[in-house]
Order: sequence, then structure tokens, then C-alpha cells
Amino acid sequence: MPERFTPELSVQLPSVYDAQISPDGELVAFVVADAYRASGEGAPKLAKAAIYAVPAGGGEMVSLTNSGKSDTLPCWSPDGSTLAFLSDRDDEEGQRQVYLLPRDGGEARRLTNVSGDIPSPRSLSPLQWSGDGSTIAFLKVDGQTEDEKERAREGDDAIEFEAKPRYQRLWTVNVATGETRCVSPDEVQVWEFSLSPDGRRVAAVVSDLPYEWDWYVNRLAVFEAGGDSATTIYQTRRQVAKPAFSPGGMTIAFLTSNWSDRGVDSGDVMVIPATGGEARLLTTGQELSDGSAVFHPDGDRLLTATNIQGGSGIGLIDLVTEDRTWLWNEKKGFATFSRSLNDVYAAVIDDPDHPAEVYAGPVVDGKIQWRQLTSVHSGHTGVEVGPTREVFWTGRDGLAMQGLLQMPPEHEAGDRLPVVMLVHGGPTGAIRFNYQDHHRWAKVIADAGIAVFMPNYRGSTGWGLRFAETNIGDMGGEDFQDMLAGLDYLVDEGIADPDRLGICGWSYGGFTAAWAVTQTGRFKAAVMGAGIADWRSFHGRSYLHSWDRIHYGDSDPYDPEHAHARFSPINYVKNVRTPTLILHGEQDWDVPVEQSYQFHRALKDLGVETELVVYPREPHGVEEQAHLVDIARRVRRWFEERLGE
Repeated sequence: MPERFTPELSVQLPSVYDAQISPDGELVAFVVADAYRASGEGAPKLAKAAIYAVPAGGGEMVSLTNSGKSDTLPCWSPDGSTLAFLSDRDDEEGQRQVYLLPRDGGEARRLTNVSGDIPSPRSLSPLQWSGDGSTIAFLKVDGQTEDEKERAREGDDAIEFEAKPRYQRLWTVNVATGETRCVSPDEVQVWEFSLSPDGRRVAAVVSDLPYEWDWYVNRLAVFEAGGDSATTIYQTRRQVAKPAFSPGGMTIAFLTSNWSDRGVDSGDVMVIPATGGEARLLTTGQELSDGSAVFHPDGDRLLTATNIQGGSGIGLIDLVTEDRTWLWNEKKGFATFSRSLNDVYAAVIDDPDHPAEVYAGPVVDGKIQWRQLTSVHSGHTGVEVGPTREVFWTGRDGLAMQGLLQMPPEHEAGDRLPVVMLVHGGPTGAIRFNYQDHHRWAKVIADAGIAVFMPNYRGSTGWGLRFAETNIGDMGGEDFQDMLAGLDYLVDEGIADPDRLGICGWSYGGFTAAWAVTQTGRFKAAVMGAGIADWRSFHGRSYLHSWDRIHYGDSDPYDPEHAHARFSPINYVKNVRTPTLILHGEQDWDVPVEQSYQFHRALKDLGVETELVVYPREPHGVEEQAHLVDIARRVRRWFEERLGE
């Protein structure tokens, strides 16, 4: 019998990411990781991950690391002889260090001996080699001093809130000697960086303070490596991300938008002289969102990784004409790519019917000729899943909308189906043509015979900056109406059973679920995952309190007549009749867990069917294996019992 897409399977499927092709175009290094952390007190802080390699022309996949810990972020040296990577293999507390692995074989060599977290975002080059291969630059958070460690051991560890900022700084390590030094100015938080080709200057996304909320008022700055000051060259009300120097070091490209999450940063592309001056927008009016932009070696064009209305593309923007040509453009999912010196590309690609695998290919007649190199998910090729449909409708003001509909594995044509609306987070995010999007819920719910509707409402990325910022000042307003209009379309088309509708989501999707059940009685079941019940108390407690003030425009959280109060579900909770399951991580600082406690208590007081499940040790994104399985089981069962036949 075919394998079913069970809650257990949704967590078992490995993650494949970060395909890095060697400079000569011969070998692709990439990461295969567990989709979870081990469960329980004392478990490793990071998910188990290993680095593999496969010939770019096809061949056997081989393991480069097998520490049994977290080996990530492969990064080739300029001459391709060495692979740098991060690992926690030598530290029980999860401290990562930089390691070097010879391409021609041998054991990995530990290069650094630092304290303080070395972050490992899946973004542009968090490890960067200097052009001559003599040093590697990396970001590191200030570690605890010996005095702080001793005081903590003695229990003298009172939290002085916002009193002792711990900065993330830029460091370099000498490849030959292992000597490390901090090269960023004091009292400057470095969120992202790019080294100039000569390694002497740094373009960086910076802020004055290292707290998460300060990222929302960031700026683009340039400083000399080892210098004592940073010069701001660009700052507006929008955030910036992913700076990249031109080959000659004279120009910097970067992304900009009003984003709701650090690291989820598709937007517009701009360029600016490295010495400062007028910034130029290259993507005016385009109905797409670029996720990265780096200079082509010729210096006359930018290479972009792009979200094209839920699909994917790799493009070239001419810096003179601003015209874009596509090297690849399909309704598939991917995040980043790498390019060799001889124009061979590598990426991890998936689509709604095929899990992520590594691909590589040369450019032939202006197009990348992809070849699948790996079969990491070959053990699950027989999993029975339903088809994914693309659906289109219009908002009530005529704005064009798009979304995806995950169908159950078996359904009779013409029969109306129960439908759960799964709302993506952000809101500056998107549902894309991935195998399994948004916490792996869609296929788990669909396996129970329930279709899952995933709308890209206004505020989503993939349709350009104007569309992404359309819901600023109005979160819960017209974007929610867009979602309801999509459900109306499915009902009118004879797909959705209007008497068996559900809603769920995490983060902004969790807020939308809470908002929905206070605004309408059409949903028969709801799941609020890490959602916001009261925007005013959220503002007071969340690490993201700069964000809500930006995304609610001129709203004053201390004015009961403003949007913070008007869009708080708790103020309308007496309207709720919908059975609501509430899920949250106990250590969530993005959306603090008391948001769920408040909403749950209100529903209990009002006699509404509800359950609250809180997961110990978990941050905003749940990570532990047992907890992820438990969430998937509960979500599926909640809807199956209330929307089933």
C-alpha cells in the first residue's frame, strides 16, 4: 500500500539546503539535516546536520562530515581547495566554531576557539573568505565574561532588562594561524555584512543596539575592517538587507522593504555608490520580489534569486537599462543559488509534488540546464499525496489574488470538500510552490480528506513592493477580506462545502485565526498557533515591538481608539462560538505565550470549546521532535473530528 503523509512522516522528512558549487564547477557541497531538534531537557541545542558533496555532472553523493552534531554553512575557498563550515562537534553546550576541510581528503581542522554564538542563517554568506583566501569573516555575539559565568553558577544572575546589551560583531580569523580579531566598530550591531573584494572595507546592515526590535530601524553602513567608526550611506523608514559589493568595490547592491521578520526579506533591489550618494531603485513597478541580488563577475549586471508570484527565478538585471532576463523561471520552490567561475549553477529545488533535492547545470543558450543530482528523499517516493492547484480570485476592491489549494489524496470529482484555510505568517511572507509549506501542515491535514487553501493575501511577497505593503496600517482589515473572498470563490466553484470550513495558522496566521473567529461564525473549527490576542500587550512584551508600530502605521498602542485596540481579537471575544485549539511555545519572545493564555482564558470563561497546549523550552518556531509530532497530530485530529463526515 502507498505510504500515507502522517504527522510522523511530516517530521521525519529531512531538510536539504545550502547547495554551494566549487569555483571550478565540478563539485556541489550541501547540507542534509533533521527537520527537528532532539527532544527533552539537556538535548542538543541544534538539529543534527551533515555536509555532503556530489559531482556537478552527476555521480555518487558522499558524506564530507559525520560528527553526529550540527555541521552547516559550507563555504568554498576562492581557489576551491578548502571547504569552511560551522560545527558544534567539540562542545556539549552547542558553541559553534569555524572548521576547515581539505577538498582532497583528510580530517576537518578546527580553526577558531571563540565564545559567543556564531549565527547560522540560511542567507547570503554568513561565512565569507577574503579574496586572497587568507582570512574568513564571520559574525559572533558577545560571549559571557568569566565573571558573569561565575556569578551565574552562584545564582547571582538577576536579569537587568535592556541594561547590558550583548552585541553581534564582525570577526575575522587568519586561516594559517587561527588568530581571531574583531573588525567592526564598538557599539555597532552588525546584522549582515559583505566584504569588499580587497577585504579592506565592509558593507553592513547595522543598528545602534543589538536587540531584535532594533533591526526594524536598521541602516546600511560602510566601515574599514578594523576601523573605529561606521558611515551610514542609506537609511529610510524601510529596512535593508543582504548588501553585496560589486567586483570593483565601487558599488553596493541591497534589498529593501518593510519586512515583518528578519531573514524573510524578499523585496526591491537598489544600488548605491560605496562612498555614499544617491541610491537607485532597479525594480520599479515589478510584480515580483527579489530574495537576493549579487553582482555578476562582469560588474555590469546583477544576479537575482526571485519569488515570482509563488514561483522561482534566477535573473540578470542590466545596471544601465534596468531590463531583466531570466536564466530560469518556473513554478517551483527554492531559496538561494550558487555560481561557479565557469557559469555552472547549483540550487536546492522542490515543487508541490517533489521534495527538495540538489540540482546543478550550466547556462546553455541563455538558460540554466538543470540536472537533478541527489535522491535524498528516495525512500519516500511512494508517499500518497493529492494534487496542488493554483487558484485565482479578486479581493472586494478588485485586487487580483492568488493562492494554492492542496487537495486530498483521494476525492471524487464534483464532490464538495471540507476546506481548512491555512494562513501564512509574516504577514510579509508567501505560500510558494514548495513540497510542503508552512510547518508541514498542509499535506498532513489533506491526508485526512480535507482540502487546504493557502491564500497569498495582500501583504504577501512575490507581487512587488506595493502589494507587500498594501496592508500596512490595516492588518486584519482588507487582507482578511481577501482571504474570505478566496473561500467564497471555492464555494462558488463547487469545491468547498460552506458548512465545513476551518482556519489555522502560526504567528500572523495564528493572529488571523483568532481574529477570524471573533469576526465571523462561518468557521466550524480553528487552530491559533503562536497568535496575537491583544496588540497592546504584545507591544509591551514582544521582542518585536518596533515592528507592530511600523505595520500599524500611525497607531498609538496607548490610545484605545487606535488600530492596536481596533484589531485586537480579545476585544471581540464575546462573539466567538468556534471550537479553537491554541498552541504555543513557552519561550516565545516574538509572540509571548501570554497571548495564548489570555485568549484561552476568555474562551473558557465564555463556555467556548477550547484547548491550550504549551510546549516547554520552545521559541517562536517549535523545534523539538516530539513537540512537532504532537502539534501535527493535534492539528489533524482537531479538524478531522469537526469537519469530517
